[in-house]
Amino acid sequence: MAKKIFFIFLLIFSVMAFPLVSDADLGNFNNYSSDSGGYSGGSYSGGYGGGYSGYGGGIHVVPSGDSDSSIMEFVQALIVVIIFAAIIIFNAKRNKNKNTGNSGKTVRQGYNVIVPDHSEEIIAEIHKNDPDFSYEKFIGWVKEVFITLQSAWSNRDFEKCRPFEKEELYAQHISQIQEYKDKGWINKLDRLNVNQSYLFKYTRDSEYEYLTVYIQSRMSDYIIDEKTGNVLKGSPDAEYEMKYLYTFIRKNGVKTDPAKSNNSVVACPHCGAPTQITSAGKCEYCGFIVTTGEYDWVLSNIEAIHNETGVGKGGVIIR
Repeated sequence: MAKKIFFIFLLIFSVMAFPLVSDADLGNFNNYSSDSGGYSGGSYSGGYGGGYSGYGGGIHVVPSGDSDSSIMEFVQALIVVIIFAAIIIFNAKRNKNKNTGNSGKTVRQGYNVIVPDHSEEIIAEIHKNDPDFSYEKFIGWVKEVFITLQSAWSNRDFEKCRPFEKEELYAQHISQIQEYKDKGWINKLDRLNVNQSYLFKYTRDSEYEYLTVYIQSRMSDYIIDEKTGNVLKGSPDAEYEMKYLYTFIRKNGVKTDPAKSNNSVVACPHCGAPTQITSAGKCEYCGFIVTTGEYDWVLSNIEAIHNETGVGKGGVIIR
């Protein structure tokens, strides 16, 4: 009997002490830990670390058929129940304190990683084949894309992002958002701000050119239960400084159209009409598929930077 009670409470403890919550922010990159060694966010990052090392550490149940042994079994099982109840209460208070006690804290990820600014040499290389390319206009558009993506992720409504994401990346984000919906979670991203952005790397091969933009952002980032509103991970009071590499792709030979290119996130890059994009990435006005990079830059990859991330030297790479 004692063993049965023990394993029941072991199961309850495991479920309550280790909630199954994923990493967060667009693409699930924010693990709520601090790479700079400061406050580590609101996640519960380990099991109970006290002196209790498993069943049997000082409590030993000897099977027996007499009544005294049965009473002893009951008493010992009751002690185990009390111990586990105390552990569960302790962890619940611990998690609550972590989720609510970090007002004003800033959590930095990728703090020690330096990403060089190669904007000047990259602009010079692009201008050789595309003299109308505007750095200011492109970076402004990238910032708008970043904010739009994060907002759509938080609202769990990603259709507005279809025009400027390549097919594979869009499908990945749709799948991840569906996971949140299935679990009844909402990843809240508030107070979004792009602190810094510039060109890090430009690569061109025989078919495509790739432009990687460094983005440093600041935001609040936490997960809530959609029904109760309870915070499951992170904290509304903390702010996270995140670093990203956004890589955009377009076909070789595509030139910047000053009237259409990088104007906004709500216009077709081919015809300039207000964006109405089908699930296949086709503009409903002109009928062209605009998510392949054949008409303008489209986002093909997002990488979050942590202290263990190797970003390389960047610059211009011609293959």
